[in-house]
Amino acid sequence: MPTIVLIENDIWRELKRRVKPKGIEGGDLPCSVYLEVDSKSFDAVNKDPLLQAKITEAASEHYSRFIAVMAGTLKKHDVAYVKSKSKKERAKILESINNKFESNSKVFVKNAIRAADAAWADVKKTKQEYKTYLIKAGVGLAIEGITLVGGLVSTAGAAATGGFALIAAVYGTIKTLVTIVMKLYKLQIDANKMQKRILKGLTKVQKNYDKGKKNLAGAKDTKQATLNSLLGGDFFPSLTSVKADNEQYKSKIQGVDVNAHAVSKKLNQVLGELDRITKTPEVIASKNLKRMLANLQRAVGNLIDQIINMQGQVVKGKAFHMQTSRAIAEIESKEPKKWKYIQKGLPLVGIVLAGGDFAKAGEAVLAVATATITEVDKALLDAI
Repeated sequence: MPTIVLIENDIWRELKRRVKPKGIEGGDLPCSVYLEVDSKSFDAVNKDPLLQAKITEAASEHYSRFIAVMAGTLKKHDVAYVKSKSKKERAKILESINNKFESNSKVFVKNAIRAADAAWADVKKTKQEYKTYLIKAGVGLAIEGITLVGGLVSTAGAAATGGFALIAAVYGTIKTLVTIVMKLYKLQIDANKMQKRILKGLTKVQKNYDKGKKNLAGAKDTKQATLNSLLGGDFFPSLTSVKADNEQYKSKIQGVDVNAHAVSKKLNQVLGELDRITKTPEVIASKNLKRMLANLQRAVGNLIDQIINMQGQVVKGKAFHMQTSRAIAEIESKEPKKWKYIQKGLPLVGIVLAGGDFAKAGEAVLAVATATITEVDKALLDAI
């Protein structure tokens, strides 16, 4: 269903602004609270600020509480991390805060959705027209993408600087981005499945039309009862089902498009950061790091290429949705002489947004990034 975003922010950026951590680092972690609205009610809800405000207020209370709790947790763990004396101690601190981040995030998501749905239930009682709206609250937060990493500190407790620290920071960003890429891949799979449903429905509609088109050509009466008798009683119900699926497909395609654009932009920024890191003294002095960073740059570049290819398929998906919408609108007019699309043949071409290579490209980036950060850790320990 179409969505309306109520709250949108980057959790790590907000926590970093409040706490200003000296040892623990994180990557982008976008969060949104949104409403899924049926297509018939979308315009009305989108133009009703009071309705949105009441639901936003309910969800905002839990969002503010979540940020406050996590800010306190980050501050406590960051102080302990900077004071830590060993790699083992730092690993325990990072494991602890990541576990707390994940558990508190799950509570926030659950409570925010519950509060938003409860607020909608109350608002729905205030106007008769609201009772016809189909609205469901949701929270967009890649919980498994939450990964806080250390800024690599020496046994004396001082945070490392230069290329090593930069690699640690970009590693956290890459882990979050790859998690989002995998979610994007799953979203594409959902869109592919939905398009297959549409194709199956269109095939049925076309088949019924082909069976009755000879009799339809000579019919003088085109009332509903006549059309049903000529095309079959399930012709229009099948069309209605296709229309609903096509609207869901549109929503999924838009989601893929927006997220792909955002991830691609961030990955290009990562490439720029990697280029800067390769010029630092620490990297220049290490043949292994130079080789690994070159591999990482190639892996990120390949993932960007995969996203660009997928965006080309999204364009085809949008065209498919538009053609299907126009064909449906023609048939809904119940004027068979104007049914140009179905006369020529409905759009029945399958569109695969992304194949397995897309997921493999994301996994490759994470694997190379992990090997690189392991090498950085080894180099730092050797220097102690």
